[in-house]
Amino acid sequence: MIKKMLGVVLIVVMGLAHFSIQAESSAAQVQAIPILSKQEIIAFGDATYLFDHREYNSLTVSGGFKNLPLGFNAWGFIDILSDQNNESNRFDFTRYFLEYRLRRTLDPEWVMGVKGLGLEVEYNDANGANNNLLRFGVNYKHDIPLIAGQKSWLQWRYFPIQTNQYARSQASVVYRLGLTKRLYIRGFADFNIDEDGKNRWVAEPQLHYEIIDNVNFVLEGRINEYEGANAKLTGTGVAFGLQVLF
Repeated sequence: MIKKMLGVVLIVVMGLAHFSIQAESSAAQVQAIPILSKQEIIAFGDATYLFDHREYNSLTVSGGFKNLPLGFNAWGFIDILSDQNNESNRFDFTRYFLEYRLRRTLDPEWVMGVKGLGLEVEYNDANGANNNLLRFGVNYKHDIPLIAGQKSWLQWRYFPIQTNQYARSQASVVYRLGLTKRLYIRGFADFNIDEDGKNRWVAEPQLHYEIIDNVNFVLEGRINEYEGANAKLTGTGVAFGLQVLF
C-alpha cells in the first residue's frame, strides 16, 4: 500500500513539472483557440513535510491548474501519514487521505452581478474500505482588506449533496490572511453534518513564514473530531516543518 501511495505522489509531482513545461510551449496555441481558454493555463503545487507532537509525521503534496478549458480550475492534495503514538516508526507511512476539486466560477451576468460565486465537485478517498465519496455544491471566494497591501481572502463552501450514506452535508471556509510580506496565516475549517447527529469539525490553521523564495516554515494546529471519536487516536495536535513551492 505504501509503495502505491508513494507512486501516486511521484506521479502528481512529475505531472505538475511536465505540465508547467508543456504549458509554456503550447501557450500560443491555447490562446489561439478562445473556446478552450482566454488565458494561459497555469500549473502550481507544493510539498509539505511536518512533524506532529503525537509522534507521527506527514507528507502533503498538493497542486492544481488555473484557466482550464471552459473556465474550470482544478486543485487537490494527498496526505500520507504514519501512525500516531509510534515514535520509533514515525517515518513509516501507513495512512493516506486525498481530496481533489473541480471548480467553475460563474459569470457575474448569470448570477445578478455577484463576483466569485461558483460550482464545485469534490472527490475524497482514504485508506480502508468504503471511505471514498463525491460532494457537489457551491463556493464563494472574495478578498478581504485586513492589512493594506497584503493578500487576504476567504472562500466559503457548502456541499448539500454527498454520496456517502453516513453524512448529510458539509460547510467549510478556506482562508489566507496576509500579515507581512513573508508572514501569513492560511488553512481551512470543515463542519460535517452527519446522519447520526454527531456533527464533527476538521480544521487546520497554519502559520507560514517564508524563509527564502519558495521555502516556508510551517506551524500547524490540527483538529479532527473523527480521530477524536476513535479511542486509539487523539483528535488534536500541533505540527511543524517545511513547505516547498514549485
